[in-house]
Amino acid sequence: MSNFESAFDAKFSLFQVKQKKSDKAPDKTGTIELELSEAELELSEAMKLAEYLTAHPGEEGYGGKTVIKLAISAWDRCSTTGTEYTSGTVWAKKPEAGVNDLPVF
Repeated sequence: MSNFESAFDAKFSLFQVKQKKSDKAPDKTGTIELELSEAELELSEAMKLAEYLTAHPGEEGYGGKTVIKLAISAWDRCSTTGTEYTSGTVWAKKPEAGVNDLPVF
C-alpha cells in the first residue's frame, strides 16, 4: 500500500478447495478478518469498515449499478505445514478531512 491513511484495514486468507462437489463450486474459500479493538474509546477495524460503508456515496460499477469498491492486495504463501494459500489485505483510502472525493481504483 502507499503512504496514506486507510479508512480501515482487513486481512484475508484463501485456501484451495480440496474436493469440489461440482463444476460451479469455488476453487478457493477463506475468511476476511477485521481486528476488534481492546480499548473502549478506539474504533475497531470492523466499526471503521461499517462507518466507511455507510458514509460512502457509491460510484458506478462495471455493470452500471451503484457500488462501493474496496481495494485488495494478495500474495501466494505456503504455511509451515506446506499448505499453499493466498493471503492479503482489503482496504480503502481514507478521504481527506472536508473532501468528499473518494479514491478511484
